[in-house]
Amino acid sequence: MSAAVRLQQRVMRASARLPVPILRAIAGGDVVVNGEMLDPQLAAILAVANRVGPRIETMDVARARSVAVQGMNPFDADVVPMARIFEEVAPGPGGDLPVRVYLPRSASGGLVVYFHGGGAVIGSIDGHDRFCRLYADLAGCAVASVEYRLAPEHRYPAAVDDAVAVWPWIFTRAPRWGVDPARVAVGGDSFGGFLAAWVELASRDRGHDGRMRSGVMPRPRAQILIYPATDLTHEAPSVERYAEGFLLTKAMMEWFRRHHLPESRWREASPLHVADLGTAAPTLVVAAAFDPIRDDGAAYAERLRATGTRVDYRLHTSLIHGFITMTGACAAARDAVVDMARATAALLGRA
Repeated sequence: MSAAVRLQQRVMRASARLPVPILRAIAGGDVVVNGEMLDPQLAAILAVANRVGPRIETMDVARARSVAVQGMNPFDADVVPMARIFEEVAPGPGGDLPVRVYLPRSASGGLVVYFHGGGAVIGSIDGHDRFCRLYADLAGCAVASVEYRLAPEHRYPAAVDDAVAVWPWIFTRAPRWGVDPARVAVGGDSFGGFLAAWVELASRDRGHDGRMRSGVMPRPRAQILIYPATDLTHEAPSVERYAEGFLLTKAMMEWFRRHHLPESRWREASPLHVADLGTAAPTLVVAAAFDPIRDDGAAYAERLRATGTRVDYRLHTSLIHGFITMTGACAAARDAVVDMARATAALLGRA
């Protein structure tokens, strides 16, 4: 890690711990958009980051991947001990896929198959390690964090193919981890939410009874979509309203999309634009107000409700995209993850 990155991390972490009046001064006052106020800790962090932080969309892919991990680590949760961690390898359509399974100290027998975010270009199971530990601990369920192929080396639909392929494989392994196969949910954040939505859609297309048979996809108990990217056309009003200044920017989104797929496939690849969504598994949609893809989650939740799906939509009005890996520096972000974990536990229930 370079001296410049270390200095940036120290400055930004220290900024978040200051008293609220000083945080507001660093941010230049309260940040209010459309009647909603940004959390003061996040406002101060962003004020510093927007002045000195590197911009992903100006980098080559290799540097962007490195900076993305280094840049978020100072804000993440402390390492939560697990009862056990399994390092597994699942067969994928393009090669082996690492799967890291977290078993919390107090486990109920449920599991969330989790896909990390990163716009299809950056992100990894290592980058989401601390969040997955915290999530497993708070929800009292196992978490299976899945690595998938990234663009531009592997463009659409490679990541979707990987996610769909690993889903039934996990069901065959679930009992060895102490997991009840009837209590397995699919989830993810940002692009990981995009993948989770496609897994749930694939399970409806290829199997509706939840039982494993040759060539049939098991249905998830629930899906957990955290600020999901469901519309790759970027036509929603929130893309322009929060285009700049809130960590995820419109320019960054376009950088991701350019590496991931051509314009001719934007609509085809978007879960929001699937003609028939059918009736999905019970769904938790978690959204952040100050987020260019805020409308993606709201629109997808509304379409699912229209099919008769049970949907729990939770908008956190003071947070930004990416807040799940900022719980070590932002109290409101941690509160939101606690809330999400409790909702997950309720969806998975008991055997």
